Amino acid sequence: MTTAQKKSTFGVSLGEIARRGVGGFASQPIPLLGAAAVTLGVYGLFRWPAQQLFDDDRVYQSVAVDLVGLVVAGTVAHPWYAYALDAARGDAVDVRGPLRSSRLYRTQLVSSFWFWAGVLLGLRYLAGLPSIVVMLFYAFHGYVIADRKLKSGMMALGTSVRLGQGRRIGLFALGGLLIVFNLFGAISLGFDVNPLTIALAIVGLAITTSITLVCGAVVYDALDAELDDEPPPPRPQARSRKSKKKGNQR
Repeated sequence: MTTAQKKSTFGVSLGEIARRGVGGFASQPIPLLGAAAVTLGVYGLFRWPAQQLFDDDRVYQSVAVDLVGLVVAGTVAHPWYAYALDAARGDAVDVRGPLRSSRLYRTQLVSSFWFWAGVLLGLRYLAGLPSIVVMLFYAFHGYVIADRKLKSGMMALGTSVRLGQGRRIGLFALGGLLIVFNLFGAISLGFDVNPLTIALAIVGLAITTSITLVCGAVVYDALDAELDDEPPPPRPQARSRKSKKKGNQR
């Protein structure tokens, strides 16, 4: 790793993240937009009834439906993560690749459940600050699974924690920038809410969220490379026979 990379928060500059995010999306727009449409469409099927329940003051039912929608959408987002990784790496997107393994979807389901359960639970306490903590710690779980690093959803969450270790402030700042960027995707709703502006917002969000996911893949690859370079933790030293004998005598 070069000295310039060491000085940057993620081992890659913010300009490089943006350039590769936009460039990766521009090189593979069809699979990314297709995966985005599926993911956002699935969540929309649950978000509408959840909002209706909330308007009827059925808060707990609304949260339950919302959680189911987020978990299901998070599960079907598995190809989206895989396509984003390919785009960030400059590889040709293997459209059918993520669809061949049902095991990876089960893994994604487990990690998505705990991730979104933590986010929604966190929204109820301390003005939603726990939700920010959950996102900062577990934001990379989808990339870990798409990269076929682990076979367990819980282990993917744990690896996400390790990837962001010592970089929480940087991740918070980057996340804030990406949220603002995605607000531009829905800017049409700021003028009026009608079928046309809703359709424009959906298209806009599909584009901005896809670019965001590729940017996240760039950061994931940089952090994962550093994690692979770390030496394994030292093994605990075995007690000497003499100390064992003393222990037995006691």
